[in-house]
Amino acid sequence: MSEATLNKNMIEGQIKPINGMREELLSVFYSLDRNDFMPETMKEMSYIEKNIILENERTILKPSLIAQIALSINLKANENVLILGATTGYLSAILSHQAETVIVVEENEQFLNNSENSIKKNNINNVVFIKNEIVKGYNEQSPFNAIIIEGAIQEVPLNIIDQLDEGGRLFAIVQEGEICSAKLFKKNGRSISEQKLFNCTLPVLSMFIKKNSFSF
Repeated sequence: MSEATLNKNMIEGQIKPINGMREELLSVFYSLDRNDFMPETMKEMSYIEKNIILENERTILKPSLIAQIALSINLKANENVLILGATTGYLSAILSHQAETVIVVEENEQFLNNSENSIKKNNINNVVFIKNEIVKGYNEQSPFNAIIIEGAIQEVPLNIIDQLDEGGRLFAIVQEGEICSAKLFKKNGRSISEQKLFNCTLPVLSMFIKKNSFSF
């Protein structure tokens, strides 16, 4: 079976059935082959329906979770988004078709290089990669309309919230006991609203284990 067929089957089986999935977002997934974004040693796992755990609790997010993130953050064409962590660049590529600018902060050089090469291979020119500590975000280009943390955290870091623009939103997967909950936080003046989206299972990123954080 060809990669194109496998990619189409992945979208039809894992992404299209998601409640509220929009046609314009589906078209973005059809335009990109997930195989292009997988490490060479993991190409055979490109279309599987599970998260792939890598070193230091880093994770290649499963296709449906990538789709749920893109759907939840609901980017507009004139908005900028900051992605903290990029194991493959697939999420960055998806969001590049929605946002004006995508800025990605990654501290692992191999992940950074692989992601950047995959983006270039697909002729995407509105994604910028920055080598920096993920936990620091990227204050130099803040404020951002949206921020996404690609991996689970224990609490929301104050320094990341501070990098949101007024009305900006943060997508984060927060560990709560034995489970993780995907949440959308919105900044309104000095207050932060919180919306629980769905439950999932992900390892907590080591750099986001209860350091300088904010509990809601």
